[in-house]
Amino acid sequence: MTSRYAPSEPPPSGVGLMDPTEELSYSARLLKPFVRVLRQSGKVPEDVLTGLDAMDLDHRMPLASAHGMLKAAVEVMRDPAIGLKAARECSPGDGGVLDYAISSASTVRDAIDVAVRYMALVNDALDLRFETTQSDAVLRVDNRVPLPQPALDYQVGAIYRAFSHVWASGAGASAKILLTYSAPSDLNEHTATFGTTPIQFDAPFSGFTFDAACLSARLASGDTRLHDMIVQQAEKMLEELPRARQLTERVRSALLAELAGGNPSVTQVAPRLHMSPRTLERRLEREGTTFSSVLDDLRKRLALRYVVNHDLELAEIAFLLGFSQTTAFHRAFKRWTGETPLGYRRAQRAASPASTS
Repeated sequence: MTSRYAPSEPPPSGVGLMDPTEELSYSARLLKPFVRVLRQSGKVPEDVLTGLDAMDLDHRMPLASAHGMLKAAVEVMRDPAIGLKAARECSPGDGGVLDYAISSASTVRDAIDVAVRYMALVNDALDLRFETTQSDAVLRVDNRVPLPQPALDYQVGAIYRAFSHVWASGAGASAKILLTYSAPSDLNEHTATFGTTPIQFDAPFSGFTFDAACLSARLASGDTRLHDMIVQQAEKMLEELPRARQLTERVRSALLAELAGGNPSVTQVAPRLHMSPRTLERRLEREGTTFSSVLDDLRKRLALRYVVNHDLELAEIAFLLGFSQTTAFHRAFKRWTGETPLGYRRAQRAASPASTS
């Protein structure tokens, strides 16, 4: 999972925005540090805090609900730095299996890999991207919805603390924090959260960079047997996690709307999904496919249905599938089935029970 890192290139407009109908959510685990901060303030009734403490850690909160609670907390506290303070309240294990998978990994690279793989266990609205250049390792924090600054502060701060074993391995000496907003006049809360680690404000993305030579460094907390057991549990939890509709399905739906009478491209479909073509291709790759593969598979499925179950002229089918010429459709069909469309139609209809009755 490596790609060229171009820090001078800002993310395209609209990157990370999702279809608002998707059921993205946070784990209730992420509330615990905020509850600690609110309890210390004495500004929130104890019965409210007790109710939040009693929440099932496996409960998932819709993003809108969680962001509404955060907004209310900022207003009650009158403290825009609440996200940084909550990050400092994060304790080992707050993130559950995710925390333990990171800390038990053998090397820095392994720790990052499991963080990328299992982040959805606590936040399925966050895409972690791991990239390397010749000299730098880069961990990008890309959110699929816009975040209020306190939420971003908490997110970056919590990851920073979850990676304490990574920084202790030697990576911390070259580490840098990247934040997309401008530097505040008072940096005391940032210093309290990130210590002496340098911070780059007005960065093109949020995340971390450090010397790529540290990727092979071993973690003192690494435990291979324990890690294998934790990863098995994490995989099971990931499979059981209520997931937003996969991007592949959403691309397929968008292609259906664009297909007839044209040859839909990624530049046509990406705006329908509120993202750039580059982001669309990258996220499809994470689901193990590509735009061209989704398009080809959709055309194949529809072609087999149209050719066998409908009395459509082959030229009409070619049009419905977005082929500019019937000959292009013929070539594609033979690649899919090894037969011509007409030959396939005749063979399938001859073999159907209805044809022999």
